Amino acid sequence: MALKIFVDFDGTITKRDVGNAFFRKYVGQAAYDEMLREYKDERISAQECFRKGIVAIATLNRDEAVTFVRSQEIDPSFKEFLDYCRKKDLEFHIVSDGLDFYIDEILAANGIAGVSIFANNLRLIPVDGRAECDLQIDFPYADAECRRCASCKRNIMLTHSGDEDLIAYVGEGYSDQCPVQYADIVFAKDALQTYCQRENISYYLYDSFRDVVERLDVLLAKKRLRKRLAAEMKRKEIFMREP
Repeated sequence: MALKIFVDFDGTITKRDVGNAFFRKYVGQAAYDEMLREYKDERISAQECFRKGIVAIATLNRDEAVTFVRSQEIDPSFKEFLDYCRKKDLEFHIVSDGLDFYIDEILAANGIAGVSIFANNLRLIPVDGRAECDLQIDFPYADAECRRCASCKRNIMLTHSGDEDLIAYVGEGYSDQCPVQYADIVFAKDALQTYCQRENISYYLYDSFRDVVERLDVLLAKKRLRKRLAAEMKRKEIFMREP
């Protein structure tokens, strides 16, 4: 039995939601907030919201965008968490409904490499060899039947874990509400904590990744970790649907 750990990026690894900050900067706050309202009211899907944002930006100066995203702060204890996972040989994945462009840049700015990342794909295509770039977005991890997220964290988790594995999830926001239903061990804060309380999902409250490391150390010291029954049943429901 192996423990697989899946971690949200925006607002979890980073101190704020970088995706929202990125689109508010380059689309404009009022225009982007209206797109978000349309999405949260379910008038448009997550993919449609992203595409509207990309169309509104039109072109982007790569150098300026890289400088902006690299200035975003991460939880200082995230590197400690990474070191802990590697020392304990724990499989670890970043699962995000954000953009790989800024995830890659932020991790690189903090000297972090060799991390498994699943996110929406934003390509910056130079115009005539200049820093000014056209934008193209793809959704390699979308679920064809779900409009809620452009990158399906639930499917990523289930694809990268086996029947005997335990799944741990660390998150804080809206896109984390689905995957925590399928996780055996949940670390939650902010809006995700409220959701877990409302849905009666057991969780560990955390403020930083140091809290996650301390709790994992206690859990791994136990002779046997148990699956969360409700999560195990939901995973089985998904597998039973498959042809």
